[in-house]
Amino acid sequence: MNIFLYNIVNFKSKYIKKMPKPIVTFPRMGSSWVAFKALIESLDAEVVLPTPVNRELVKFGVKHSPEFVCFPFKTTLGELKSALDKGANTIIMAIDCGPCRFGFYASVQERIFRDVGYKDFRLVPLDQADLLDFGWVKTLFAVNQVGGLFKYSNFVKAVIFFLKKSLYLQNIHTAEGIFRAYEREQGATTKIVNRLFHKLDQANTLHELRNFKSVIREDFNKLDIDKSRDPLKVGLAGEIYITLEPYVNLDIRRRLGEMGVEIYQSLSLYDWITHKLHVNFHRKWLEYVAKQYMPMDIGGEAVWVLGQYIDNAKAGFDGFVHQYPFTCMPEITARTIITNKLKKKYDLPIIYFSFDEQSGVEGFRTRLEAFLDLMSARREHLREKQKNVDNVPLISNNHYGNLFYRECLQLVQQN
Repeated sequence: MNIFLYNIVNFKSKYIKKMPKPIVTFPRMGSSWVAFKALIESLDAEVVLPTPVNRELVKFGVKHSPEFVCFPFKTTLGELKSALDKGANTIIMAIDCGPCRFGFYASVQERIFRDVGYKDFRLVPLDQADLLDFGWVKTLFAVNQVGGLFKYSNFVKAVIFFLKKSLYLQNIHTAEGIFRAYEREQGATTKIVNRLFHKLDQANTLHELRNFKSVIREDFNKLDIDKSRDPLKVGLAGEIYITLEPYVNLDIRRRLGEMGVEIYQSLSLYDWITHKLHVNFHRKWLEYVAKQYMPMDIGGEAVWVLGQYIDNAKAGFDGFVHQYPFTCMPEITARTIITNKLKKKYDLPIIYFSFDEQSGVEGFRTRLEAFLDLMSARREHLREKQKNVDNVPLISNNHYGNLFYRECLQLVQQN
């Protein structure tokens, strides 16, 4: 608390200046924009959302970025360009320390924008190294220098809205990963998910947010499903931006679900926030599991990818998908360890996808279909080999995943 009060006093005079009302933008990062929009608007600042990632924005990013920089750098550059064209004058971009190139995104992108002619904007870096050092308070001061932050109620409301909405986004994606594998009408789950995003974005009171978990349950419970299906169960992991942004990962969650695959993905915005607040015990468990193979964080999501691979293998999953940007060294290191060590020990089928601007849908879909055939054949082989109840995987008994994941599995059986 003393550190927090120090930040309030020390940075108030520094950041209060007469300036136009901020018009704020930030990368969408899949559905994460819902939570960030609530955070910024609660501070009395206007939000301009970037255009969803598309081919034209990627072309701009590729043209003006270093050739071998990470794919997320290029796509976020295009996103932010679209927001500047809409009138945004303040960009929030996360930064980090360590071996990952992500830490340089903000400063390099700001230089690129100024070189191509965008002058009337400011870029506010959001240091995500450790949220407990309250560096994010400085960022919020810098966002709204007009004074909205200094209303204590505004500040508390902004943080609560951000945390709650990020949690509900995680819940929506958790349910999506399960229910799509059982839907009778293809596309029905996607419609529910998009409708829930809109409802969550429009929820502007604590009362609405307090009851939103039941809204998620009710909407998915109305879905017409075939619970007699026995879908393949696949773990999904990788670099956070690639994992959360559907355009850059070729909408892999939807494609797998429509192929009849149940998805388990622990990575989310809320997962990242709780990790940076040191209260994410699931991540601590994954670190412990992976410590023998990677004793420290080397950047990206590498150490947690290893932990989830081991965890999913022990839980009886049918396969694992690892996705990352082309040239991402931390994730390539994790891939090498899985290929050379973990795959031999745990024998969980895995497929790797490295994405960049050259990634194409047809080859991607062909690889997915072949992977599904491999997992199906392996499952049948194991069932023939192990015909006793003692070897039923944990996930089949609803003892895996967080509480909402298990609730969704129960909803499927009760539907």
